[in-house]
Amino acid sequence: MALFTPAQPPLAPGVQFPPRRQARHALLILFLGYMLAFVDRNVVSLLVVPIEHDLGLSDLQMGLLRGTAFAIFYSIFGFPIAWLVDRYNRRNIVLGGIAVWSLMTVLAGLSRNFMSFFGARVGVGAGEAAILPSATSLIADYFPPEKRGRAMGVFASGIFIGTALALIGGGLLLDRLHGQVTVLPLLGALQPWQVVLVAAGLLGIPLFLAALFVHEPPRLYLHGRTMAQAAEQSVGFFETFRQHPRAFGAHFIGFTALCFASYGATSWLPTLFMREHHWSALQVGARLGIMALLLGPLGAIIGGVIADRMEKTGRRAGKFIVGATAAALTIVPALVMGLSGNAWVTYAAAAVLTFCISLIWGVAPGALQEIAHGAVLGRVVAAYTALINLVGLGLAPPSIALLGESIAGKNAGLGTAIAIVIPLACVIALAAFASSMGAYRQARADLKP
Repeated sequence: MALFTPAQPPLAPGVQFPPRRQARHALLILFLGYMLAFVDRNVVSLLVVPIEHDLGLSDLQMGLLRGTAFAIFYSIFGFPIAWLVDRYNRRNIVLGGIAVWSLMTVLAGLSRNFMSFFGARVGVGAGEAAILPSATSLIADYFPPEKRGRAMGVFASGIFIGTALALIGGGLLLDRLHGQVTVLPLLGALQPWQVVLVAAGLLGIPLFLAALFVHEPPRLYLHGRTMAQAAEQSVGFFETFRQHPRAFGAHFIGFTALCFASYGATSWLPTLFMREHHWSALQVGARLGIMALLLGPLGAIIGGVIADRMEKTGRRAGKFIVGATAAALTIVPALVMGLSGNAWVTYAAAAVLTFCISLIWGVAPGALQEIAHGAVLGRVVAAYTALINLVGLGLAPPSIALLGESIAGKNAGLGTAIAIVIPLACVIALAAFASSMGAYRQARADLKP
């Protein structure tokens, strides 16, 4: 059976979704873009030990580089970019994002101190702010509601395949270049970790060229009207939140808490295995990469399929149910992962956690497609991504580092901190979803086509 069947009848007279082939091609490019974004974002997690050694940094500084520098400016640039997404050609916005984050990843590889690295990570965040609002808006116009869960699941699987490529490819390259200094034309002498970052950034060139062939679809919410007419007849950005505060509040709190748990656990996982279980960078990259490659996409797609099946049976809070299930299932493996003294028990717990937490990555932005009007969807997604990056990515890595150091001293205590922080975040998420199922269903019912 094909993954995507032909579009269902239009939502209103004269409205038709783009051809299936065009939609699938666009989804493939958006998936590859998200995948590469997570290569550039996550390869740094594998390079913590050599970067700290060469630049003389602490765990806290690395937490700031990996999380805070990226997250703050991802969020700052997210809103103006999302404003453009709601009004202008979304394909071109994706192209600009690819160019910026790829260039800044190369510049991160050329860094010689904390501040230059910090500035490059700021640029990576600014560039990557383009991909999720653009893709969420494009997918809403390419696929009907009962197909969006799977489409968003496929798109979101780029998170895990990109992370796997970062770990496996980065680990292999780091191992191959171990102890060597590479001299490149114009760039000079580079340490192995610098070569890894430069190589990751250069992957953006073929993706940029491929994205040129994506078509901008008609905006479904226009229904033959001009952009100005549609804006006059639709609910404004702030009014959207005022109409259904419980539904949006539960969404933002629940999924942000789960993203906090995900970023907090996975950002320190390579360091945990290298520092406490004495695995090499090659072992960590291969083993964690295979885990992410197999279990992450599987979970993201299964989460979307479950949500779609609930949609077809009339269970309109299906995406919230998937979120609540992911939160409940993540608590125990997080405890085991943080507290186990055995490397393979830790690895097994991490595998379970990876699958469970991956259930939400497609349904989280997908849930916003069903309660936010298309005229404001880009900005609503930007608000969501601002939260998950500021709170999840920006605060989770440094907070776990700080708690670990307060418990066990400098550059220690990561496992204990993970066992405390991650289950607590999951409990918060579970409470948010469980208390607001009805509010989400009402918000869906009130949304004008």
